[in-house]
Amino acid sequence: KLMDWIMQIQDSSVLIWFLSKGGVLILTTWLSQAAVEEQTSVILLILKVLCHLPLHKASPENMSAILQSVNGLRFYRTSDISNRAKGLLSRWTKLFAKIQAMKKQNRNNLQIDSQSQLLL
Repeated sequence: KLMDWIMQIQDSSVLIWFLSKGGVLILTTWLSQAAVEEQTSVILLILKVLCHLPLHKASPENMSAILQSVNGLRFYRTSDISNRAKGLLSRWTKLFAKIQAMKKQNRNNLQIDSQSQLLL
């Protein structure tokens, strides 16, 4: 039921709050347990929830844990799950690369602005 409720939440601040209160670690635990017990419907639902969450706002430690769990599903015996895991990892890779590029550009802009301030 919790995962169904999460999927209905559209307010990003609520989703970020959930992430900040350890929601990613809970989902990581559930995902690992569901994989061991081969509960494919639960795994698919958790992967859907992970797509819905703004994980770029999660702490690096929490992201590391979920990345390891999802990465382990790339070779799951059910192709639907392995394909979804691969797709999710690909999506996250692109998202994090984009965020890093934006941060780098912002740092460069700040350096240019500070240099301009010094010249003035």
